[in-house]
Amino acid sequence: MSRRPVLLGSLRMATVITFLLAPFWAAAWAAPASVQERVSGEVFGLAEIETGLRGYGLSVFSGNRPERFDVEVIGIWRNVRPGMSFILARLSGQDLETSGVIAGMSGSPVYFDERPAGAVAFAWPFAQEAIAGITPIETMRDLLNASSQGPPALPVNAPAGLDEIARGEFSSDLLSNALQRLQPSGLGQATAGMGFVAAGFGERTHRLMTGPLGMVAAAGSGTGSANTSSPLAPGDAVAAVLVDGDLRLAATGTVTDRVGDTLLAFGHPFLGLGALSLPMATAEVVTVLSSRFSSFKITNLGEIAGAFSLDHEAGIRGELGKQAPMIPVTVSINGDGREQIDLRVADVPAVTPVLIAISVLGALDSAVETIGREGVDLIARYDLGGAGRLEFEQSFDGASAETEAAIHLLAVSSYLLQNRLKEVEIASVELDLTRHREPRTSQLVGAHATRKRVAPGEEIVLKVDLEEYRGGKGRRTITLRPPKALPEGRYSLLVGDGVSIDAARLAIEKSVPESFPQALEFLNRLHSRRDLVVIGVVPSKGLSVAGEVMSRLPASVRSLWGGAGSGSAQPLELGVVQEETVRLGVPIEGALRVDIEIDRSAVQIGGQG
Repeated sequence: MSRRPVLLGSLRMATVITFLLAPFWAAAWAAPASVQERVSGEVFGLAEIETGLRGYGLSVFSGNRPERFDVEVIGIWRNVRPGMSFILARLSGQDLETSGVIAGMSGSPVYFDERPAGAVAFAWPFAQEAIAGITPIETMRDLLNASSQGPPALPVNAPAGLDEIARGEFSSDLLSNALQRLQPSGLGQATAGMGFVAAGFGERTHRLMTGPLGMVAAAGSGTGSANTSSPLAPGDAVAAVLVDGDLRLAATGTVTDRVGDTLLAFGHPFLGLGALSLPMATAEVVTVLSSRFSSFKITNLGEIAGAFSLDHEAGIRGELGKQAPMIPVTVSINGDGREQIDLRVADVPAVTPVLIAISVLGALDSAVETIGREGVDLIARYDLGGAGRLEFEQSFDGASAETEAAIHLLAVSSYLLQNRLKEVEIASVELDLTRHREPRTSQLVGAHATRKRVAPGEEIVLKVDLEEYRGGKGRRTITLRPPKALPEGRYSLLVGDGVSIDAARLAIEKSVPESFPQALEFLNRLHSRRDLVVIGVVPSKGLSVAGEVMSRLPASVRSLWGGAGSGSAQPLELGVVQEETVRLGVPIEGALRVDIEIDRSAVQIGGQG
């Protein structure tokens, strides 16, 4: 039977997991056994494997029906990982001689003597033959009785802390590094044989995902159009769903084994998180795209059929009929019109943040075409259930404005879900994005007070000069009154965009939250780049203690606290005693200092400075 792959895409060379249970042997290339015949039964153990042994595997190459391919054992690759050995085999038939091992074959069951022996799990890019590593069936079946209790593992460190969020300074590769978290690790130069498919995402988002994920094939449909009558048996295509709704993103592979309503698939870890809850869907293969480096299946995603509950080195385990929770995300795009994208992302704290970020870019791509240098205003609302709510606004300008908005959401979401203070759940996310067809950022070029010497409580008028985008001039006026309790002497006003002033305040107060409510309050009070902010700063012998700022303490109190040896107490040399904010229609950039002299006698001479 000959197939000629047709479609375009990109993916690193797939690894194949082959594992099947079939009690009846049929002639080569005959129709695969029925579902009942492919489920459960006696296994072909690793101890029985010999070089030259011949058998067959099952995988879907077109449509929904598994087809046979030939398998010839080359040998056993022993103790590659602690307690794990792999069968090395040469695959042939179904044009595998030309395509090599195909991404999406991950989990394809392999049989010898009509008994399941394992699942093809990995292969080598640029190999001249379809050589695959096969995970033994005994190792995979250990997953049937493994516990899936407890939360999934988290990264050692969140990609950004509160100080980086306050400064708005993130590594340019933060998003691509986070996307790499979705790609399973290989064995040396061998790569896992899993594929990725996306539906509804634009070309730009595909390009962004292709590098970190090795490949992302465009799915032909995101509405569950695949034939879902299959109950998912060994050899069937299966998908681990990461994003669902108006956009869909999933990792695709093959079912290896089924015992009752429990499935084993992939033959290698996906995210490597242990216990998790991830939607499991059916899939339909449109065709195979052959490439010297990156052959892969073009796949339509079907309907949700169950949930994966365990992600292990030997594969992933799922249960039919189970339901995995997902987080609703609503993205409203405002520009020439208004469009709403409704999504659900996997509730897996280690990867939820990057799924939110990439979904925002996908929503922007699907709503309107990319318009180059532009401006984006973001309003984000997070419902954190019993932990409270977070709402913030931010603006981005330039050629990478949309990517910067996605990275900002990635950083904030990562902190919420991966913080060290409290386990937090995101109940829902609402995002409003307004696009502007050109950058708008104004530069702060000057600021001065109409009076240089004032009495405490007297009015100060601050004139702020801006150089607008493309050379226009602008001026804003801020009126403020210094606190009446200020001592005589210099009073410094720091004026600038919201992000710069937030960063300055953080440097002054040195306050590191020590409880999640403190962290949430910190995030909620951060300013936008469209905020023109003024803070008043004075010399102040205060302390930052346990996440709280105590400014202007009496010297005796500060001395006593310092003498107690509290590791959480940090001395402060400056204090913020005043803040005024004006919301502008465009972002601004820059910060300046204006010094005022506080003179209690100034009021006695009519306020003349």
